Amino acid sequence: MTETTAAPKAKKTTKSKPTAASAKAAPKAAAAKKKTPIEVASGIITELTRTNFEESVEAAKAVMKSGDIKAAIELQNEFLRTAFKRNIDAAREINEITVSAMREAVAPYAEKFNDAIEKLRAA
Repeated sequence: MTETTAAPKAKKTTKSKPTAASAKAAPKAAAAKKKTPIEVASGIITELTRTNFEESVEAAKAVMKSGDIKAAIELQNEFLRTAFKRNIDAAREINEITVSAMREAVAPYAEKFNDAIEKLRAA
């Protein structure tokens, strides 16, 4: 004999509504915490991936609904053009973030290095 048991019911949780003070504090706290370059780049990559996926699904649907080969090729070409431009723009933005972060990271050492070189030249 086997005995069947019902799955336990999930508990309902109620979330309290945020107070006016905490609602005002949340944006200030978020603004106070500056995102690191890695967080910014990750956000760009995540958004780019999401957009590329959604656009490719829409393009595939449009291609499947198109009436002939010529229209399907045009739809694919348009999708590829916009996806390529979007990816290049994102790569350019990530490159700028990377270069800026590296300059900030190296700046204290570059200053000390330049001071040491100046002392050697003066000697």
